[in-house]
Amino acid sequence: MYLETPRLILREFRDADFNALLEMDSRPETARYEPQKGADGVRAYLEGAARAALVEPRRHYRFAVTIRPGGTARGLVGLAMNFDMTRDWEIGWMVHPDEWGKGYASEAALRVLEFAFHDLNAHRVIAFCDAENRASERMMQKLGMRREAHMLQTRLLRGEWRDELLYAILESEWVAAQA
Repeated sequence: MYLETPRLILREFRDADFNALLEMDSRPETARYEPQKGADGVRAYLEGAARAALVEPRRHYRFAVTIRPGGTARGLVGLAMNFDMTRDWEIGWMVHPDEWGKGYASEAALRVLEFAFHDLNAHRVIAFCDAENRASERMMQKLGMRREAHMLQTRLLRGEWRDELLYAILESEWVAAQA
């Protein structure tokens, strides 16, 4: 499965993406607000992506973000079902620091939100970020998401408890924004 935008192709991960993901994970900029996975964690991430693609009905999508015309993974967007009954999904993203400021993350995330609401019948999509990660917070706002919570000490990062922000967008909000 893959999704397209004018500049990007979002596709299933491949084993060949290991080096690109490991290089992105190894950058200090990407580790500021997220734990580094290391080689074993990147391998486990790719194995989890392969397993998720086989489950029906599908509850988890992990897309490699590639910039046209190349096929190298320069980021990722994940989408996971949180609650079947309420049709609640969670989105997350990461883009290689060399690609920051080019709009790739928002372009990819907007396409995945469209997929969630149009193809998966999502009622609500949520996202979390470290409370100090202003770039991620601005990105969620750019996506049309609104802040629902500031959660205290919900994330442990390098031995320190960190606050998180919860943002969300409802299907009705998405539809209104697209009109």
